Amino acid sequence: MQTRARTRIVGVDTARGLAVLGMFVAHLGMERHSEIWTTTGWFFLGDGRPSALFAMLAGIGLVFMTRRAQDDPARFAFQRGRILRRALILYLLGYGLVFLGTPVAVILPAYAVLFVVAVPFLRMSAMAVLGCAGIVLAIGPQILVLTRHAFHGEAGPVHELALLPGLAEVWSGYYPAITWLAYILVGVAVGKTDLRSPRVATALLGIGSVVAALGYGAGAFAEGALVGREGTIAFDLITIEPHANSTPEMLGNAGFAVALLGLCLLAMSLAPLRVIATPLNAVGAMSLTIYSLHIVYIAILGADAVWYPVSNWPLIWLVLASLAFALIWQKTLGQGPVERLLARLIGSRRPPASGPGPTPPGSHHQASPQYPAPAQHHVPPPPGSAQYQAPQRPRASTTPPPAPVPHYQPPQAAPVQHPPHQQHPYYPASPDPQTPATHQVPVQHQSPPPDPPPAPPYPPAAPTPPPRHRA
Repeated sequence: MQTRARTRIVGVDTARGLAVLGMFVAHLGMERHSEIWTTTGWFFLGDGRPSALFAMLAGIGLVFMTRRAQDDPARFAFQRGRILRRALILYLLGYGLVFLGTPVAVILPAYAVLFVVAVPFLRMSAMAVLGCAGIVLAIGPQILVLTRHAFHGEAGPVHELALLPGLAEVWSGYYPAITWLAYILVGVAVGKTDLRSPRVATALLGIGSVVAALGYGAGAFAEGALVGREGTIAFDLITIEPHANSTPEMLGNAGFAVALLGLCLLAMSLAPLRVIATPLNAVGAMSLTIYSLHIVYIAILGADAVWYPVSNWPLIWLVLASLAFALIWQKTLGQGPVERLLARLIGSRRPPASGPGPTPPGSHHQASPQYPAPAQHHVPPPPGSAQYQAPQRPRASTTPPPAPVPHYQPPQAAPVQHPPHQQHPYYPASPDPQTPATHQVPVQHQSPPPDPPPAPPYPPAAPTPPPRHRA
């Protein structure tokens, strides 16, 4: 059974899958009816909002990457390096898709720049990050609209500079970081909450709905008061048109994204809905792969499929093929192909084990040997103190003493029986048998054999020839 810390938050995948499908609608959808309850009347939701949801979910993903490294500077530095490498790869991939020549404003380069800009905010508290997002929402749109009007007379993307790498992602493109930083900061603040809690999901749904209503409502009211002044600075500062980058429009988009995330979290807490949404969740789990493939698909269809659609069948086939491909791939191979390649390029998720490394060459500092600490002598407390304990007399032992072990006595040798004295046959016997004969054969004591002569010394060994080296 998987632990709570390792289980995937399915509601986040659901919201990401809806963001990808919303981009499909924005690029290939043909709105036949304007009534919201008709088959195509809801297509207006795909204008501007899916990309904002995508950016907000990117902030949540950054929090997931660095959640366990918040209190460890070394581990956070390791994850920061992975984020920067991920941003670089996404930037290159994004411009590779831009070079296909589709009329779609590819979000991946701006996505990569937002990753880099958001890194300093990852170790801040949720309320501090949310406060920074509010400052960006209040100031960023004003700076963007005023500078663009001063440069080329309108608030839209600067056409001749909209695709210039670097400047396009910060100021002149469709997703300028000067304003879109607010979306990713909202995602960072939301990601620092407990997204598994139903109470948090309910709060996200409620608060997001209120914020979206305030943003869109205030913008619509201001637009009504400025009818006939379209294109002026005052109108561009309050309009809620898609990709207007105004404060009311961005506030409404942020609230919409938070509310939709809360709704997805609540819906995926129910097992039947989670089973029904399995293909959609698979799309969200490999959103980078599906997004990249849909740009290739549009490049094959041609620019007219975006500018002058004649039916919604290209959109329908794209949605069905994406759902089927993502589901089959996930069930058979797991992680998406682009996601798997990206994970290998940015490196392991865990930092290498830290330990004392070798001393660098030329260093005069050497680690001192570790000696055991000297034993500490215990000083007994003086009599009369609280810690003093009187010595106790040893108790008498009840165990019987061991039996004495007898000393080892070697066996006595038997007396030597000498043979009786024999008289030599050529000499007469002694008159007194107790007196030995005068003339007796002296006892011949046999001396031991002489030692063998010493062996001659061995000849000296021949010197060993020096070794031969092969060329």
